[in-house]
Amino acid sequence: MEKTSKKFWILVLAIPLTVIGMFVGYLVITYADKYIQTNYGVSIKEASTVPAYDPTSSSYYGGVGMDSVTSSYIRNTTQEIIKTASMNMAADDMDKTLASIEALETEYSATSTNLQDSGKGADRYMYLTIKVEESKFEELYNKLKALPGEFTYSAIGSSDVTESVTDLQSRLTNLQKLETQLNEILKSAKTVDEILAVQKELSTTRTDIEAIQTQLKNIDNQTSYSYITLTISQSSTGTQLSDNEWRPIGILKEAGRALVGFAKFLGTGLIYVLVFSPVIAAVVVPVVLILKKTKK
Repeated sequence: MEKTSKKFWILVLAIPLTVIGMFVGYLVITYADKYIQTNYGVSIKEASTVPAYDPTSSSYYGGVGMDSVTSSYIRNTTQEIIKTASMNMAADDMDKTLASIEALETEYSATSTNLQDSGKGADRYMYLTIKVEESKFEELYNKLKALPGEFTYSAIGSSDVTESVTDLQSRLTNLQKLETQLNEILKSAKTVDEILAVQKELSTTRTDIEAIQTQLKNIDNQTSYSYITLTISQSSTGTQLSDNEWRPIGILKEAGRALVGFAKFLGTGLIYVLVFSPVIAAVVVPVVLILKKTKK
């Protein structure tokens, strides 16, 4: 009877404890995601905006990866090149560093296309992307590297897209010749069916021409610019001993909310146990009955 009693309690406790454990894990993950999203403005599932490292690409200098999203097309007499720069730095005074960057933007007629400021104290980060004319790109890049602070990462990367541009231009020329031929055919068409058929081909050809022209125009609009992506963090030297004011009333309220949340958690767990109790009983009772009959 003693052995049967031990097996019985093991079976009775194992299933509900497993269900409760899974539920506790779900609540912990949900609370952690909500806390991070509330305090830092991002979710656990969101990817980091720090540039990725990809040493396998042939379009990188020094084996350092670059963000392919922020790129510009730089035209010279023979090539079409996508060129970007990226750097990470730790600054003692982040606000002063940002003011210096804004002064450099004014000096070089550059603009910030993206600026994000998140976190506080030692956890503060700033992300910005600077758009600058290609002729001033290297000079501005060197001026940024000369700013006070510790640079932990910097790189310049490029990708040659000359073949793509040449292909687009070749396709455009052929389509324009085809359009001219179709217009000549349209002039000599006599029946309604012939006219409609030629007009249909003309419409398709014109659509293809406009699509290629749009692609070439987008490239041409960016040929004179480069983009520099900066990630600025707070250095250990500039970090204050206490970054946040101690607010006991706020902490008391937070503790109260945590207590209420814990009570809700217990109540929710009990509800789940009650709801799943028929399922647990359907598994446990037959096992207990079988063990009793086996013992007899």
